[in-house]
Amino acid sequence: MKESPREPCAPQTAKEGLRLKHKASECMLLENTGIARPVCAVANCDFQYPKCGACTIADATCLGYDSVHGANQPRSATSHLEQEVARLEAELERINRQSKTHVDVAIDAVDKLSTDLATTIVLPQGLTRKQEVQPPLTSSFFLSGSPPPYLTEWSHEYGIADHEEDASSSHIKLSSVPDHVVNTMLKHYCEIYRPLYPAVEETDLFQAYDRVYNNKSPSPFDIFCVHITLAISMQTLMHRDEKRATSASYGFWSTAVGILRQAGITDLWERLQVLQLLTHYGFLNPKHVDCSKCAAAATRLCLQLGLQHEIPLSLQKNLDPAALSSRRRIFWHSYNIDCAVHTVRCRPFLWPRSASTAQFSDTDSQSSTSRQFCLLREIESEIAWAMYYPTLIVDDLPWNGSFRQWFTGVHERLNMWYQTTHQSINHGEKIQFHELLYQCQIMRLNRPSPRCPNPTLEMRKKTIQSATAVLKEFGTIERVGKLFNIWHASYFMMESGCCILGIILSAMETTRDSGSRLEEDEISILSRYLPTLPHLLWKLSRRWPDVAQHASVMNTLCETSLERFDSWAKGNTVDRSEIARLKHQLLQNSRFSPLPADTSEPGDTSEPFLFPEMYPTFLEPGLPNDTQLNFDPLELVVPAVEGVANTAWIDPQVITMQDTSNIPDLYGFHNDDALIWDFEGLDSEEILAALAW
Repeated sequence: MKESPREPCAPQTAKEGLRLKHKASECMLLENTGIARPVCAVANCDFQYPKCGACTIADATCLGYDSVHGANQPRSATSHLEQEVARLEAELERINRQSKTHVDVAIDAVDKLSTDLATTIVLPQGLTRKQEVQPPLTSSFFLSGSPPPYLTEWSHEYGIADHEEDASSSHIKLSSVPDHVVNTMLKHYCEIYRPLYPAVEETDLFQAYDRVYNNKSPSPFDIFCVHITLAISMQTLMHRDEKRATSASYGFWSTAVGILRQAGITDLWERLQVLQLLTHYGFLNPKHVDCSKCAAAATRLCLQLGLQHEIPLSLQKNLDPAALSSRRRIFWHSYNIDCAVHTVRCRPFLWPRSASTAQFSDTDSQSSTSRQFCLLREIESEIAWAMYYPTLIVDDLPWNGSFRQWFTGVHERLNMWYQTTHQSINHGEKIQFHELLYQCQIMRLNRPSPRCPNPTLEMRKKTIQSATAVLKEFGTIERVGKLFNIWHASYFMMESGCCILGIILSAMETTRDSGSRLEEDEISILSRYLPTLPHLLWKLSRRWPDVAQHASVMNTLCETSLERFDSWAKGNTVDRSEIARLKHQLLQNSRFSPLPADTSEPGDTSEPFLFPEMYPTFLEPGLPNDTQLNFDPLELVVPAVEGVANTAWIDPQVITMQDTSNIPDLYGFHNDDALIWDFEGLDSEEILAALAW
């Protein structure tokens, strides 16, 4: 009995509406073939045209179903239809290709490359290849010391007795330290330092610590990461015992720098984190690391990896949220530290708003703090550019109206940032010394600058208030042992002191009854706080010997200026040649002139054009390896001991005992203990004793 014919196959795709194809299980054979069952039912149809292989062997007509006419037809009868479909398909494809311009094609190619790279780099293992063209992390390019504040005549050989570090600092063997002590120090790092400098994830740090402490095949990066964060965390114990805390910090640093040669060699992600950690450590110990070069190298590496671009939403759903958060966190951290390096030195940080599409992480608990900190960095860079580099052309202008409108607006934005930070418990605790950062920017806005070489009386009053507040707060912070970021502190101390000297020297050129005279309370405040500057700089020089030269220069300049100022305040006339000599010395040690252009008449910010060329920007002296890079490993040595200038006129006891009621207490501290952090109940002496070796 013959099997009944089966239904021919239906079209398999849209373009085969006219094409007659068939499936192996549905191929029909004419009844006159004499074959009892369809050949294609037991054979694999090869879809050959005009007759499949099975029908060819059976010498049968190969049928297909014509959906247009609703009947079975030999496939050979519809060949012209299939050819027409093929022609129309080719024409449609050509038209679709023509609808894209060369720009569209290029954009698609760039997007694809960026996406592929971003997808690869987003994982911590990331791109792995040797970086022969980049300087080794152990080279003197990175470990030659950070640039000190501006001095016309600056010598690297100048230094003072360095009591806190021995030339042969011993490494600390982590296994010899009790586990609970190390755990406490790492937690302290994550709570105090990491919110503003999140180079490494907290979970990654503790996993690395577990591998290092228990010797579970730790990587060189694990060893470096744990020891550098411990070196940073040890800074907190300076208030208890500066010598032992510093010695322990340097011991951890010696271990970290000893393994640095092997860290981040093939993994760009690790190298980026190492550079960020080195930058943070350089802020605390600038004599060991060049924070400016490490921060710049980290930014360049971020751009090389494309971290400034946000990964397309279509791909984000396939990525690990934690990895995506780390990518964003690492980028904005590099932006933060590189911007800080520029603005602290009052250099322009040109980062157009359109240059980055990266967002802040939504899953990181510290994201809001990082965002708030970056808002300050943006205001700082805007102030540095607008006030000190007015002829510099940038793409994204910070204002559309007049300078007066911008000047008023930036004060409002700065005040709003301060109020938001101060009123938020989270921001207020995490952004350390936000009041001090605020006062530094108020000072820079109102002091003499290339944009406003002749400030108004109101601006001068704000400069006096902010500059003296900066010195007062640094004195308070230093007294309780919380002066950690000594690289930042040295710059702002010098700048505030130069601003006070500029006001004093300018005032002595006028009579006491002139229109621009100083008020009695201003004279008292200036005379009270200027002597604290050399005292603070000498304190810094114990940990950063390069600052000793600044302390010596400012010690002499402040002493002489205050003597003349005291005589002038009593109604005596000061020799103009002496004032001119002191002003010349001040200008030689200031990156931008702190002296007003005209001491007889106050300025006006409504001037349509202000002449920046009146006060040329001084170039900083060359630093080692600025013009020629040296990639040789650096041997860490202690600077030579030199003589110390006379500081007999400065009595630290008198300074700390003076009445400061005229200057508001920015922090609201009633005693020194308010500035001391808790170590979760662990006694500081127990930590220091455990780290003794």
